[in-house]
Amino acid sequence: MNVPGWVPPLALFVVPLLVALVINRLYGHRRGIASIWVLAWFVTVCWIFAIVVILRQVR
Repeated sequence: MNVPGWVPPLALFVVPLLVALVINRLYGHRRGIASIWVLAWFVTVCWIFAIVVILRQVR
């Protein structure tokens, strides 16, 4: 299956956030996630895929 290059980073960012929102809503009875955690996760995903792109270019 050939997927565009932007799909894996988007999925890695969005899917865990949606899971966290559902868990917070069901078990924590809160409506959201702290923005600092969203920002931290976004930066982490960006770094992961930057390293992946660099390693692909080297190989």
